[in-house]
Amino acid sequence: MNHTASQRYDRLVSHDVRERSREILRAELADAAADFCAENGFDEVTVDEIAHGIGVSRATFFRYFGSKEDAIVTAVRVGRQDLPAVVRASTPAPGTSLLDLIRGLLEPTVVASRVAPARLRARLRMVGVIPALRGRLAADRAAHRNDLAQAIADRGIADRAVALSVALVALTATELAWTLWAEDADADLGDCFDRSFELVQRAGGVSAAS
Repeated sequence: MNHTASQRYDRLVSHDVRERSREILRAELADAAADFCAENGFDEVTVDEIAHGIGVSRATFFRYFGSKEDAIVTAVRVGRQDLPAVVRASTPAPGTSLLDLIRGLLEPTVVASRVAPARLRARLRMVGVIPALRGRLAADRAAHRNDLAQAIADRGIADRAVALSVALVALTATELAWTLWAEDADADLGDCFDRSFELVQRAGGVSAAS
């Protein structure tokens, strides 16, 4: 590698390191902001109070986020498991259904939920009652659903409608599990996942008659 090429390579590496460092710091600030808002009330705190509470200046806060909603959405995105990626990378046993595969791949999320469950429940409750946050995350969920459907299709499911239906059922079960878990301080997320996946599979057979 000649001197000019070496300098160009060093600049590229330095840029990549700076970008990775920026993303790490952004994720850490978002995480701290989400905890602060969950503890003190999202609607009750200002950006200045959030910035002070997490130990940065107002200018620094706005260097990484456009609003307090942006900070919370960033925290949710960073904390969410990349389900489409793990579906693509998985090697299930023969005969495993797609729903059983997806349920099994959620175990890292279950493990993570046991680290600080009260803190995570507080965040879920906050997001659930703030319309602005629910609206921002709705678009994220739609994109996540489409990515998961594509990952399922990439496993050899030729019918796009089938892949999309599996993705919808799996994510519906996942959201139901989070709801059940957030409402019960004694619940284990793994048990909630098991129950919700079973419930959504049984839902089609529930009689319309009372």
